[in-house]
Amino acid sequence: MNKNVKTDNALAEIFSFTSDGEVTEYHVMIHAKADGRTFQQQLDAVLDSYEQLKATELQGATAVLKRYFLSDVANQADDVLLADTSDCAKSIIGQAPLDGSKIGLWVYLMTNVSSRQLPSGLYEVAHGDFRHLWNASAHNTAQNSEYQTRLLFNEYVMQLVQEGCTLADNCIRTWLFVNDVDVNYAGVVAARNKVFFTQGLTEDTHYIASTGIGGRACDPQVMTQMDNYAIAGIKKEQVHYLYAPTHLNRTSDYGVSFERGTYVDYADRRHVIISGTASINNKGQIEHPKDIVKQTHRMWDNVEALLQEAGSSYEDVGVMIVYLRDVADYAIVNRMFDERFPHHPRIIVHAPVCRAGWLIEMECMAVKKQDATDMPAF
Repeated sequence: MNKNVKTDNALAEIFSFTSDGEVTEYHVMIHAKADGRTFQQQLDAVLDSYEQLKATELQGATAVLKRYFLSDVANQADDVLLADTSDCAKSIIGQAPLDGSKIGLWVYLMTNVSSRQLPSGLYEVAHGDFRHLWNASAHNTAQNSEYQTRLLFNEYVMQLVQEGCTLADNCIRTWLFVNDVDVNYAGVVAARNKVFFTQGLTEDTHYIASTGIGGRACDPQVMTQMDNYAIAGIKKEQVHYLYAPTHLNRTSDYGVSFERGTYVDYADRRHVIISGTASINNKGQIEHPKDIVKQTHRMWDNVEALLQEAGSSYEDVGVMIVYLRDVADYAIVNRMFDERFPHHPRIIVHAPVCRAGWLIEMECMAVKKQDATDMPAF
């Protein structure tokens, strides 16, 4: 179910999913009103909107992940951390909302779960047999993007070990935010490839759903910042990887290591996680160079093919994040999304894609009802 809730200075787009199980899920995207107010005023409006929703639409729900999209992260991140002291994984990234506001907020929530920060530093969201492990805004200041990324993954591997998990068996999703992506992405790719090989992740096994995209941390020395998600207690037969070979090629064909998408089955629902997806064909080539309209349509087709492979569709999508290289493309892209997806929670931000010829990329998460009696409950 999708619903919009307006306050004086903010708009909240809400997706909710309820099945026969005990857990209701929500994706909420809150947009500050773009009217020239200060950052602090816009931050207050977003947080006020969220607090009102917690008392009404989201009553009883626990925040699993928050991501703040900021227009000037170096000057704004400290204000966010002072204002939001909630105990959940918080991702704070410099990716300016393109609606003219200074801040956007995505919150993923669940009901009937317990939440805590673990000694490993990961955030645990527990229900039934599963512990969902979230981490956000991980970073360091090693000398280049390759070393930073290797250290990030090495630290994450050790955190997972503390929770009885491994990167290969338990990690479902990563996000890599790369400062000056045109320069630094090659180092990120090299580091990820090396770490994955050492952890038993190869073309012949599987990789991990991921988005690698332009984004700034508050510290300019940080070239790579990482968010990630793993599930303790998950079984191999619950996890499936998406390829859509009629539309897309394997990422390993051009030297990178991530899955196009992943779905996870539970007794009452299926989670579908689509990686950052652009206008690419099944030979790894950019489709429709320099044409934002045609690239947007091809991107939609690619995402739809992945969703369909998971037995899902755009109707099941709870949140969309759209990345644009050129801010001048916002008006036409926003109009296209308004026409095709008028009720889906989404945000469009300024974030260059990892290959210069790609003008646009999107990722999404979907959830649909499932009747799999041989699967454990969510």
